Amino acid sequence: MTADESKNAPDPLQAGERLAELLAEVARHDRLYYDQDRPRISDVEYDRLLEELAKIESLHPELRRDDSPTQRVGGRPVSHLESVPHSVPMLSLANTYSREEVEEWHRGLFDFLGDDTELRFACEPKLDGVAIELVYQEGQFVRAITRGDGRVGDDVTHNVRTIRSLPFSLEGESVPSLLEVRGEVIMTRAHFDRVNHRREEAGEETFINPRNLAAGTLKTLDPAVASRRPLDLIVHGIGREEGLAETTHEERFARLQEMGLTTLGPLLCFGSLETVLAHYADLQERRDTLPFEIDGAVIKVDDVNLRQRLGERSRSPRWAIAYKFPAQRETTLVKEIHVQVGRTGILTPRAVVEPVHVGGVTIEYVTLHNRDEIDRLGIKVGDRVLIERAGDVIPKIVEVAVAGEGQAFVMPTVCPGCGSEVEDDPEEVAVRCPNRSCSAVVRRRIEHFVSRGAMDVEGMGKKLIEQLAAEGMVERLSDLFTLDVKALSALERMGDISAKNLLGSLEQCRTRPFSRLLYGLGVRHVGQHVAEVIVAHWGSVEELRGVDEEALTQVNEIGPVVAKTLLAWLEDEEEQADLDRMLSLGVEPATPVVIAPDGPLSGKSFLFTGSLEKVTRRE
Repeated sequence: MTADESKNAPDPLQAGERLAELLAEVARHDRLYYDQDRPRISDVEYDRLLEELAKIESLHPELRRDDSPTQRVGGRPVSHLESVPHSVPMLSLANTYSREEVEEWHRGLFDFLGDDTELRFACEPKLDGVAIELVYQEGQFVRAITRGDGRVGDDVTHNVRTIRSLPFSLEGESVPSLLEVRGEVIMTRAHFDRVNHRREEAGEETFINPRNLAAGTLKTLDPAVASRRPLDLIVHGIGREEGLAETTHEERFARLQEMGLTTLGPLLCFGSLETVLAHYADLQERRDTLPFEIDGAVIKVDDVNLRQRLGERSRSPRWAIAYKFPAQRETTLVKEIHVQVGRTGILTPRAVVEPVHVGGVTIEYVTLHNRDEIDRLGIKVGDRVLIERAGDVIPKIVEVAVAGEGQAFVMPTVCPGCGSEVEDDPEEVAVRCPNRSCSAVVRRRIEHFVSRGAMDVEGMGKKLIEQLAAEGMVERLSDLFTLDVKALSALERMGDISAKNLLGSLEQCRTRPFSRLLYGLGVRHVGQHVAEVIVAHWGSVEELRGVDEEALTQVNEIGPVVAKTLLAWLEDEEEQADLDRMLSLGVEPATPVVIAPDGPLSGKSFLFTGSLEKVTRRE
């Protein structure tokens, strides 16, 4: 503070009064802008309020509050994203594109609860954003966590604090002592267009769609970057809570609004499935007129007590379903068909098409799966084809719209990655490169190993992996744990800070759960869920190495195919030597918590007679 500023500064009492006025006024304008879409002042006038607020805080730092809007911008970058468990699993919703499946879900509710149960349904737009959990303690915002795998997510508090629609303090006199709110981080179409327009003017590459930009922004380590991107926060539900009296979703939704959290306006509830489906049709018709991207409707049982009775399946709640819109389709030209080599050596043809905009994403490449699929569709270079995004995510060629005059595609007889002669896989409709040292195979295996569902190594993208492979720095998975700052810093576009951040992420991944390590090692037919099933029975490397085929096939969800490929991997000397090397380099996978088999209810049977007051006999 300069001498003149100190001389002209208002006394603390006056400053405190003006500060309280400004905080209330800024909060009011935030509600008008984000909750009601009725801004009363221009951005310039809003910025002047913030400038005055910041000036008072600089002159009287003792008056600055943690929930001040000035605390949204800036802050120190974090070195990495911390993994945080959800106190209540943050499950995904079961998806469907079929009215028949929605009706089947509806019938299943009555089968479970009884035909005389009265049900009301809440119906909300399904936002195409990034799932987030906000934690409030005694009404104060303390943490934001991404969904992650549903049980453990990333702490992104540093970036979520920069979102203007996030209240740092909940409003009202009787806020819950603990409230874990679920919602979506999104970017509106208008904000997304403005961000891309600025990037175009600066000669920078534009972003693909709002969801990808929102996801990338949340994952950035520097909150100053996040503060420059206008994200929005929409809440739609509650995980864990302590102190809420409301017992319906509709009441809780209204309570969230009263506490200052942003929702998608008034909640619509219906007493019959027919009215829900009519609302879904209306949403689909209005989809492109909304200020944000949606990809369907979410239908939820309104009564919270009934939700508890319905419970959940392994990965989704039984009381809700996401009824998604049909995939959007466009036509384009097939310019080329080339072949990619996957992590198990399978050769997969891929079509290069004229860029086409489908469902908010520009498509340039489409996987063709295998030669049988190409033959079925009859695809050739020069054809005009109909493309959709399956699940609004994966591009897919539906059919040939107009046949061209190109030659029929022929699968190569040698691997494009290493030149080895390829082999037909007798068990799959596939052609495979048998060379496990093939550079393309090695790159794909590394990509899988460091991916989010596996070891989740932050900062290791495809370009870096290609450099590491090209330089011979990583020829097998265990080589990742021998990298050092000096070697990494010498790579193109990698400085000391980036190298240290990457090594920090590699250090963090050494203690990932054993199931994620097993999945990351890329055993054929062992996906994330099967890996979890295996590790639930054999919780360490040593235990798994002692398994036999009979023990494997006795486990539900492990069939003969999985048992065969897993045993082949366990008997593979090179694979096991690489795993041993990882363990010697400090990889110590966390073992799962096992419930003791000799608990107080172990070995006992129970018979219920008479009537049950609060649950059905089936429950």
